[in-house]
Amino acid sequence: MTNRLDSLVRERYASAVNSGALLFTESTVFSQSEQGVDFEVRYVPILAKKPSSKPKEKLTDSSFTNPFLPFDTRLHVASIGSTHQLLLNKYCIVPNHLLITTAEFRQQGETLTAADFGAVLDTTGNLSSPQIVFYNSGEESGASQPHKHLQVLPMPTAMNTPPTVRIWLQSMPKPGQVCSSSDLPFANFGIRFDPGAAAPSPKALEAAYSHTLQRLIEVHGDGTSYNMVLTPGELLLFPRRQSTGQGISINSLGMAGMVLCKSSDEMVLVKEIGILELLSRVGCPTEQAKSAT
Repeated sequence: MTNRLDSLVRERYASAVNSGALLFTESTVFSQSEQGVDFEVRYVPILAKKPSSKPKEKLTDSSFTNPFLPFDTRLHVASIGSTHQLLLNKYCIVPNHLLITTAEFRQQGETLTAADFGAVLDTTGNLSSPQIVFYNSGEESGASQPHKHLQVLPMPTAMNTPPTVRIWLQSMPKPGQVCSSSDLPFANFGIRFDPGAAAPSPKALEAAYSHTLQRLIEVHGDGTSYNMVLTPGELLLFPRRQSTGQGISINSLGMAGMVLCKSSDEMVLVKEIGILELLSRVGCPTEQAKSAT
């Protein structure tokens, strides 16, 4: 059944495209199989024209204007209580790409709260199709905007679970426990939710996230950049040592197994070295993660 938010997102998306407030970019999607799992590689040439900078660099740039405060009303979908706003992503390569931003300025990279997860559940719980939720934390996570925000994307129709999450699940992690999988060649920490239990509450999600983040910090140290990938069944954190590998920018979407390439050279490189090897170069060594299992 189509929920009210589905219709509202579609209406706002169409209106934003027509007004020029939202810039949709066509891309070409390729599949690349590794360890028996299909990864997604998306070729987006226009990204080569988009300047890249990290959150702290933007904050120190006198010409920087926060796109989320005030936000463009043409991109506004809904207010989520008094704490968050639901916006369309201005630079969009997947239709209906949503951003959950804090209503007041908070620093990107701050610890997520029960209010943040409440805003996530208010959003995903009112959309009829499965969604993937991302959070880029820290200068080496692939984050670009300094204002705290999470990203919500429709799960690609070709997959039920993001590729790296699917590999992580092959180790059969016990529900409710922080687990690291040696099947992934880079550090990972995650919790699988009990499939027989009710959907987690905001407080339960905050607790799962906090527990997982604490294990990451114990191994890699406080202040380590990381990516969070949240699906209906799992929450994973991937610590990061650098934001790019071989010149290819990687954020949470990339760590989930969906890599964006801005040139044909990058496409060739990804095919030659492999996606998991690329993610290993931006992630942290698995040897450190093993001490936390």
